[in-house]
Amino acid sequence: MSYSRAFIYNIALNCLGLSATVQNVNQTDAAATVLNNFYEMARNQVLKDFDWNFANAYRELASTGNTPENPKYLYEFDYPNDCIQAREVLDSMGNSVKFSIASTLSGQQVICANILPAKLRYTRIVTKEAFFSVDFILALGTYLAGLCALAITGSQEKEKLNFQKYQFMLNKAKYLNASEGVSITEKELLSTWIDER
Repeated sequence: MSYSRAFIYNIALNCLGLSATVQNVNQTDAAATVLNNFYEMARNQVLKDFDWNFANAYRELASTGNTPENPKYLYEFDYPNDCIQAREVLDSMGNSVKFSIASTLSGQQVICANILPAKLRYTRIVTKEAFFSVDFILALGTYLAGLCALAITGSQEKEKLNFQKYQFMLNKAKYLNASEGVSITEKELLSTWIDER
């Protein structure tokens, strides 16, 4: 099933205990206006908060040619435009290496590391709702509800409740993401590990 921005708005409204629905994100009623104001920020924050499989990307890093200002590192690389969160820098053998995010005097974000070439594994900005996973949709709707609760309902209790539900959704997503692409035996081990925690 393909999801839409209006669908996510309606999840947020339902999480706030409202039966009103948004048919079109260009509506001018108060609720739709508040949801529009917070949506992009909410989407980006939820993308940053977790290493979502559907937004996982790899890119060979391009050197800036500059020496990093941080003397702990030898090389400086451009920060990819579509990167919302850098997860790890990999060497040519696929091993994770230490890296740092910095800002140049001109305000440009860069990645510093001690290897060349370097590959970045990162969470990319995904703007098309049709690409979102179900667990991401539910987490985003809940987080959006938390951000909009005071403006739409005036209830601090609903704000708090939705942020708590969001944390639960993230924990559930971590389990679902971690179990994707692993064997049954690995899933059993993962389930045992989670139960022990």
